[in-house]
Amino acid sequence: MKKNEELFYLIQSLSKSEKRYFKLSTQGNESSEYLNLFDAIEAQKEYNEAQIKALFKDKAFVTQLTTIKNYLKQRILQSLRNYHSRISKNAELMDIIRNVEILFHKGQYTICLSELNRAEKKAKNFQQDVLLFHIQDWKRKVHQALYPQDFETFKAIIQKQKETLESTNEYISLLLANIDPTQFSLSHKKSVSLQNKTLKTLHKYRKQLLTKHTDKAKQTLEDLIKEWEQNPELLKEYFAMYFSINNNLLGFLVFKKQYKEAFVRILLLKQKALTIGTISAALIKEKLRLYNIELEIHRNLKELHTTHEIIDEIQNFIELHKTLVPNNYWLSFRFQFANIYFLKKDHKKALQWINDILNHQTKKDRKDLITYTYWINLLVHYELGNGFTLRYLINSMKKYLKKQKNIVSYEKIVLKFLSKTVEYDVIEKRKAFTVLKEQLEEHPIPGHILGYVDFKEWVYRNC
Repeated sequence: MKKNEELFYLIQSLSKSEKRYFKLSTQGNESSEYLNLFDAIEAQKEYNEAQIKALFKDKAFVTQLTTIKNYLKQRILQSLRNYHSRISKNAELMDIIRNVEILFHKGQYTICLSELNRAEKKAKNFQQDVLLFHIQDWKRKVHQALYPQDFETFKAIIQKQKETLESTNEYISLLLANIDPTQFSLSHKKSVSLQNKTLKTLHKYRKQLLTKHTDKAKQTLEDLIKEWEQNPELLKEYFAMYFSINNNLLGFLVFKKQYKEAFVRILLLKQKALTIGTISAALIKEKLRLYNIELEIHRNLKELHTTHEIIDEIQNFIELHKTLVPNNYWLSFRFQFANIYFLKKDHKKALQWINDILNHQTKKDRKDLITYTYWINLLVHYELGNGFTLRYLINSMKKYLKKQKNIVSYEKIVLKFLSKTVEYDVIEKRKAFTVLKEQLEEHPIPGHILGYVDFKEWVYRNC
């Protein structure tokens, strides 16, 4: 994102209700020119500053467009702060701290203490240690303003701050430890905060995986999930973290091919997600991660007959949150849809997704996904016996690969096979596939390539 595109992406991310709130809150307070600029940027599919300048060429403000855009951005952010004032306990506490600062400068110390006591209780309940430290600091300032000689109380407040800071420092250490579990060893001191305990447990889980203690690793995550479920208020407030832990367990279950248990947990997690009102970018990311895991199960269990249902669900979810889903995420999902339908031999649906990708590709798309979409396209047309179309596509593929890189051994072998054998009868093809299998054993396809398109599985199923 370029600097001059920030306002555009901010406006595009707004929901209908957020836009309505912003416009209502600015009525009578702002020049109509700001709202006209808002509407013009909102109408664009991609940001085009030259078009904006041309549209407002007769307006005086266009000569200071950067300044005006920055002002409009700040007004939108202010509107969002007001609209989402109760989006989380963190936001509520920050508002209280802001109020306290204003009240303190007005000398309203008694109201300050009342607000701080309320905030301190809430911060402790929801384990907001960073904000708790600031709340305690304001308590010290207010008490010092009221009772400048009461040193014993000052010391008591500062001691609480020290304890809060220790918990915050532990949180920072745990974050670092989870970046690289092999480089950090953690103390055996029991963490008080559930968030700190979660980070410590995830560190333990990763170390158990590294040492091949898989049964213990699974139990570690299951115990952590149970602990979250015993704290419903914290679970609701930090649901994205709880969702992430479940995704870790689901990924583990798929790796161990425990698909039945994974399906049950996916269903329960989706049901729990329906009870959460606030949808954040972090939660959307975890939901997309869940969908990736679910699609992996569908790839591995080709006999599943509910694939179209999950694909429809993913489409609807991405359409609903499209401003928060990067284009390459959507490309990745479409690639998986095409791949799954190919594996299930539903060639019609596979081609629908292949054509959707290839007919709408852009320069910004991931080259690897585009390349392997071309490969799936070749395999589908081969399976359909479309000899004429296939030979044209193979020539195009050769040109495409030469532009990207040199054509490697396995690619030459597969392309030659597709071209030569597409019109063989069933018996001849089976023999040809046996020969292809032997050739690919001599010139093996790299493992990371098979992660995109499982050529090996395709060959084996046709031998």
